[in-house]
This record gives sequence, structure tokens and C-alpha cells, in this order.
Amino acid sequence: MSSSPDKVIIVTGASRGMGKSMAEILLRSSDSCKIVLVARSGDRLQEFVDSLTEKEKARVHFVAGDLTDAKTLDQLVDESVAKFGKINSVIFNAGILEPIAHIEKIDISQMKKLFDVNFFSLVELTQRLLPVLRETAKQDGVPATCVYVSSSASEVRYDGWLAYGSSKAAVNHLAMDLDAEESLVRAISIDPGVVDTGMQVNIRENLGKGMKADAHKKFIEFHEKGQLLKPEVPGGVCALLALKGVPNDLGGKYLEHCDESLSSFQFFGKDTA
Repeated sequence: MSSSPDKVIIVTGASRGMGKSMAEILLRSSDSCKIVLVARSGDRLQEFVDSLTEKEKARVHFVAGDLTDAKTLDQLVDESVAKFGKINSVIFNAGILEPIAHIEKIDISQMKKLFDVNFFSLVELTQRLLPVLRETAKQDGVPATCVYVSSSASEVRYDGWLAYGSSKAAVNHLAMDLDAEESLVRAISIDPGVVDTGMQVNIRENLGKGMKADAHKKFIEFHEKGQLLKPEVPGGVCALLALKGVPNDLGGKYLEHCDESLSSFQFFGKDTA
């Protein structure tokens, strides 16, 4: 599937880690695509924009805000359309991991907050975007794209990860249902693997206390043995899916970033660590 030369792509959670790598890869992969970045850390987004060339700056807009706030969602959609005229693709990358805790001790209020961030804000943003995505798809003659960043925790047990894992399972279902319901939108959910980001630092230094010692040790060893993926590896897959579009036969699926069916979207190669 070929990419439109002037796609407009939203990236959430774009101030650091995989989100930032996605923005960098999109700018490197296309001379004409426009990018809208959103995150709570406005200073980090500004630093990223300041690091760009003047030509690149003209292709980037950012919105600083919390995606669980309806005002941020409205601002994101309104400013994206006002600035660039349309929206072709969205990468739903923002998410949180806390609380990590066993069922008998988990703080339900924290778990609800996690679901607000990891799932309900995605549903609400998808709802707000659908009219624009449909219209853009009609104008450009190609389906719009929604890429949801998921996790292996959506289908594999990690000790103490009830909240995060169940939220990501819900995200997989969101992608599946959206793709089935919308003829003008292709959706996919991607497992990025174990990535060298701030989330992993937080697991090693703080959140691991909610896990059994042997389970926590595995995450420490991922780091010590150099087994963490660079953010640009799975980030590149998500970025190129947003840029090129999700093939019809992959619509609605949950796939590992290194799945063979995604070989044409491997920006750095699936074995890069």
C-alpha cells in the first residue's frame, strides 16, 4: 500500500521514548507528511521542535495536555484540522503502567485512573476523530489509519500487572472492533516488545516492589544483559504503518512488531537491539 505524499499524522505520548522516535522516523521517512504531537510535557515537545530544521518545523505542530481531559481532545482535533486541513493517521502511544500490585492489594482508584489513560481516553479520542478520518479517507481515496500501541501483557501474565495487562487487552479489542465497524478506517494493535524507555527504568527502580522478587529480577536482567529494544525499532513499525497505511489483510489484528507480516514496515530491522 503506497503512502499519500501529504499525510497528516497524530502521535500521542510523543515527548519521549517510542513516541519521540516515531516523530523522528516520520520526519526522516517523508519530506512532506505533517505531524501533530501531543503529550503532557509541553517543555519536552518544545525542545523537540526547537531541535528541528526550519523546513521540519513547518511540518510539525504540538498540543500539550492530558488526554483524559476532554478539552485536550477537542484542542487536538481542532488544531490539527486548522493547521493542516485533515487527519490521515493516528498513533495511540500514550499510556501508564502504575499500579503494579497483586489483586488482594491493588488500589481500585488507581486502576480506574490507569484505564482512563490507557483505554477510555483512546476510545473518546477515536470517537472525536472518526468524522475527520472518514472525510479525509473519502478525499484522499485511501482508508485512514489507527495504530494502537499494545503490549504482550495483553495476553501473557506478568506478576502484578492486572491493571496494565487488562487495559491493553481492551485496546486490542478496540482496534478489532473499529476495523470491523468502519469501512473507511483500518486499525491495528502492535506489541512493541520490551523497550528501553523510562517505563522500564520505573519498573526496575520503583514499581517492581509490587511484583514477586523473581518476576522483578527478570526485568532487571533484561537491562543488565542488553536485551531491551531501542525505541526506534518498534517505533519505526508504528510510524511506517501510520505513513503507509494498514494493509487490508492486517486490519483489526494484534501483532508483535517483529511479525513476519510486518516485514515491509521494519524501519531498522526486526532484530535490532
